[in-house]
Amino acid sequence: MRPPVEAVDHIPGGRFAGWTAVVLAAGRGSRMRSATPKPLHAVAGRSMLALVVDAVRAAGCGDVVVVAAQPDDAVAAAARALGARVVPQGDPGGTGHAMVAARDACAAARHVLIVNADLPLLRPETLRALAAAHAEGDVSVTFLTAHLDDPAGYGRVLREEGVLRIVEERELGEWRAGLREVNVGVYAADASWLWPALDALAPAAGGERYLTDIVAAAAAERAGTRTVSARDSSEVRQVNTRVELAHAEALLRARVRERLMLDGVTMLDPPSTFVDATVTVGADTTLLPGVHLLGETHVGGGCRIGPGAVLRDMTVGERCEISGSTLEGSTLADGVTVGPYCHVRPGSVIEAGVHLGNYAEVKASRIGARTQVGHFSYIGDAELGPDVNIGAGAVTCNFDGVAKHRTIIGAGAFIGSDSMLVAPVRVGAGARTAAGAVVTADVPDGALVMGVPARIRGEREGG
Repeated sequence: MRPPVEAVDHIPGGRFAGWTAVVLAAGRGSRMRSATPKPLHAVAGRSMLALVVDAVRAAGCGDVVVVAAQPDDAVAAAARALGARVVPQGDPGGTGHAMVAARDACAAARHVLIVNADLPLLRPETLRALAAAHAEGDVSVTFLTAHLDDPAGYGRVLREEGVLRIVEERELGEWRAGLREVNVGVYAADASWLWPALDALAPAAGGERYLTDIVAAAAAERAGTRTVSARDSSEVRQVNTRVELAHAEALLRARVRERLMLDGVTMLDPPSTFVDATVTVGADTTLLPGVHLLGETHVGGGCRIGPGAVLRDMTVGERCEISGSTLEGSTLADGVTVGPYCHVRPGSVIEAGVHLGNYAEVKASRIGARTQVGHFSYIGDAELGPDVNIGAGAVTCNFDGVAKHRTIIGAGAFIGSDSMLVAPVRVGAGARTAAGAVVTADVPDGALVMGVPARIRGEREGG
């Protein structure tokens, strides 16, 4: 009897030379009760398919094949976007049939790593341990197992002197109900043995061929099987329902928070802080309760964010302070401060030292360094130079009912409270608008305009 192999930290050479990874993602996932294919449901902001592919690549296997149901379905498109090769299974014929579909794509591989796409919590080091154990052994198949207190829903590993086979839960007899060692759905196999073994699989009663049966086939041969036991049972959680999806979400977000805190990020109330798996945060940044960092968000060090701030697909520099506001798809340079209830919309660039007050909205605009944008202001489709002051209630009127137009404000300009800048319009460097001015024509450098419509009334000293 071969004992389970304990996890190791590396595979010789650090890379999976001669390996191809196959991610099985063609299942219908009917228990999700969703129009979205199961592998495309997100966990901590990234699809399960992407998380599995990420883990495979981080483990060291660069050649990834995804088995999708059809060549041009949503899963196939997502897999290609991840840089994986795609093969279609076609008519569903079970997981064994899905692997047969991948045969030609794996023609150059000496070893095949097989991973189900519904395992979003898998760690790269676990995959490396499995591959290392297989590479060092003399078996046909090495597969990942875990010992669970509640193994409901999993196939069980049946042993006597060694592994005999995997027994699906529906086939467990009463005397086997106490088995706690489960099959995770991750395998390493020698390619020269795998393909003939798949061809020889007998179909089940419904006509499908199941990948789990290769374990019994290998056990019956002299080469046999080997198991690697997962160190952390939480990472082997399969996702088949929305309830399991929520559990995986909580576990992965907790893992992300722990990683950030160990890297020097302060969280005053970790459970109320939501950070996607794709987010990076610099050391000495503080995240206050209710913060959401989502998508491709990258925050520099020494920042203070929240409470209640939502950042999606943002790049934030060093030493920024962001109160309870929503920022999307934009870039903040170093030392920017954002007051509460602001909205920075996609396509904006906020340069160093800018201050946004309360209830300021910025859309598709560039705000120059050290510019002050006062309260209740709207800056849309605009280009502001450095050291501009935007008074409370000022608006760039960028839409004429048909098309959007741009507003340009020169360095050092002063825009009075409640000024309306009707685009397209340019306000020159050092120019001023009086409170309540409606600017419909370009303002020269250094000029003062007031009224409705605004007219030139004078020039600033030195203008």
